[in-house]
Amino acid sequence: MTYFPLMLDLKGRPVLLIAGGPETPVKLKALLEAGARVTVLAEEDPFGLEALEREGKIRWLRRGYREGDLEGHFLVVSHPKDKAIHPRVKAEADRRGVFLVAVDDPQNASAILPAVLRRGELLVALSTSGAAPALAVRLKERLAGLFPEAYGELVAFLRTLRPRIAQIPSFEERKRLWYRIVDQALEELDLDPREGLGRAKEKAEEALKEVAAWTR
Repeated sequence: MTYFPLMLDLKGRPVLLIAGGPETPVKLKALLEAGARVTVLAEEDPFGLEALEREGKIRWLRRGYREGDLEGHFLVVSHPKDKAIHPRVKAEADRRGVFLVAVDDPQNASAILPAVLRRGELLVALSTSGAAPALAVRLKERLAGLFPEAYGELVAFLRTLRPRIAQIPSFEERKRLWYRIVDQALEELDLDPREGLGRAKEKAEEALKEVAAWTR
């Protein structure tokens, strides 16, 4: 199967988490960090759901899945103790046109979750299209050494440059400047991840001075 890679903005959107499986805390944490309005279906609470509900972070329904639970949700993540419910969940998801992530059950899913390496706003997502998630995790761990935290700081710095570079009228000039700044930054980080960011910022400012009429 060929998947279409996509980054979703879940901020303020209703998401249903059918909980109970061992990775429930990880999936819930990721959804909350994305700003989703999460409803959790779970008969038991080994995950601290009561505290999260008390803090107003989730809506917790103390039961399992029932037909009709998917109504009004933008996305469904299903990770119950018993995956035998997934064909029923998938049937409802297909009928309602709702994307379903069925954890560790790709044949009953319309979407899958990649292994994700986060460095601030820099996200590196890896997937084996559901064939071998463990491989994706191990590859992510290897990449973690290649992308230290300084890369997240670099992304944050580059974001601050966008309004200035956007003032340059010519698309080709903007493109040339962006790649010059980025290439110089990557070269500095490759040489020294700890000190390279400072030098990368200095070189970026030097490049911007050359087009100061637009970026001052």
